[in-house]
Amino acid sequence: MHSYDPGILPTLAFWVIPIPEGGARANFDKGIAELHVRNLCVFDVFSVPNSLTPTRPLGNIVSAVIESLDIRWSGVTRSILGFSDPVNQFAGDFFETSASIQVAVHTEVSTGHGFRFVSTATTAVNFAQFGREHNGVFF
Repeated sequence: MHSYDPGILPTLAFWVIPIPEGGARANFDKGIAELHVRNLCVFDVFSVPNSLTPTRPLGNIVSAVIESLDIRWSGVTRSILGFSDPVNQFAGDFFETSASIQVAVHTEVSTGHGFRFVSTATTAVNFAQFGREHNGVFF
């Protein structure tokens, strides 16, 4: 079992990592979005609970590289436009869609694992979401 993430910040923000400019794009008028990432350094934390807990209670993490990650969102089934929550300073436009995912990732042999995963076909998911949001000082 493997779960990959870029880590948890001291602020407890998690699964946040910068990607190169041009790696993501969205066309909100057409209800489509894409993410394309290559050679992204992350951690193999082995389990989702380890991904969600800063203390990593279920074992040590090792470095990993996402060789390629391609996600495409399309087929809007529901749009939530102009959502606003002034109390929590959060607003945005959101689109529920389907998505397709292809990924290749590996841990270095030097970690003692040397595990490599490559999706052999595009994985389709029936529920996905993308959008644009503003929060905090950007609200």
